[in-house]
Amino acid sequence: MAAVITGIGARTPLGCSYEECMDTLRQGTLCIDDIQNFKTDGYEMKAAGEIRSCGRVVHTGSGIDRKVYFFEQALGELDAKTAFSKRYKADELVLNVGGGVDYFDIDNYARTKDISSAHFRMNADMQELCRKWNIGAGCHLFSSACTASAQAIGLSLRMLRKHTAGAVVTGGADSMISPVNFLGFFKLGALSMSDDPSPYKCKPMDLKASGTVLGEASVAVMLEDSSRVPADVPVLAELCGYGCSMDAFAVTEPEPTGEQAARAVAAALEDAGISADQIDCIHLHGTGTPKCAPAEYNCLYSIFGDRLADIPVYSMKGQVGHMIGSCTSVELMGIIHSLEHQEVLPTVNFTTPNPKAPFHVVTGEPLKMPIRYILKLNSAFGGHNTALIFKKWER
Repeated sequence: MAAVITGIGARTPLGCSYEECMDTLRQGTLCIDDIQNFKTDGYEMKAAGEIRSCGRVVHTGSGIDRKVYFFEQALGELDAKTAFSKRYKADELVLNVGGGVDYFDIDNYARTKDISSAHFRMNADMQELCRKWNIGAGCHLFSSACTASAQAIGLSLRMLRKHTAGAVVTGGADSMISPVNFLGFFKLGALSMSDDPSPYKCKPMDLKASGTVLGEASVAVMLEDSSRVPADVPVLAELCGYGCSMDAFAVTEPEPTGEQAARAVAAALEDAGISADQIDCIHLHGTGTPKCAPAEYNCLYSIFGDRLADIPVYSMKGQVGHMIGSCTSVELMGIIHSLEHQEVLPTVNFTTPNPKAPFHVVTGEPLKMPIRYILKLNSAFGGHNTALIFKKWER
């Protein structure tokens, strides 16, 4: 049995379809700019990666929970591509989704002072989407910040292996494009305070990195047992390993030695049944905060040693921003690109190496190379660490 990805529906700053997202990703188009979906008068920092279609930001009115609104569209795209709601019985299909903090309709609250506008609705909304798309074997939501969709994808792998699901719709849905969410991260001190224009503020692994830039995305991913995939259905990638750990070092910063994150990597390698020597490239968490890159480097050096200097690494966040609960599901498209085209994309906005994190960062043109196994890292507030291993599909 192999767990394989057979389709993706996507609404991200890269575009409003999987195909558009992949085209924009390959072109290296910068998808971060000043926020357009709410007024930012008086804000010190205004940059974000908003969902776009044909290069233009998609606007929604007040009272719309953008993460759920776009996830419904992503599910529709995924079903049109894979026919999951027809190919599987309801009691075989599971939904595992990484999400974020609930939407707070601040405009409505300011008018009515009705606190009910702040109540949690994502669970009810996702249950309704399950009914609409014939998903009847379970609905699990993850809210572990930046590892939420990684944990949703990892659980999906385990469920397929244990045959507790016939197939899983997984991925992530999160949006920081609201005044409450955005200002919350600003007060935490996590956002970039670079003097550069908005598209250039997030600088993963760079010496001048000063913080991340927030974004939004809803991505639905079809994960199936390869033995049940028809021969004419394309397979995008195989998911073969998952590991997670918790360091509980601090609420808002990574544990600097990377010791517990390395435990997640070791667990993923063991789960995949491969050695560290078989990893060809690494897709980092790469937030652009000053403490992220050194912690990730220390983690990976403990696994790969001096070989780390020769392993190409990549981060997508300079191009699209940090989607928090849905970041892994967005970055999955970068993994699929690497496996399909056998190349590591250049990391946007990286110019100056950081001596505390001397990674082999690709710049300029994509690096062509044989790629069979990719390691994907993500870490989150509170000390969550995840590692996923993807493999080029060999039918």
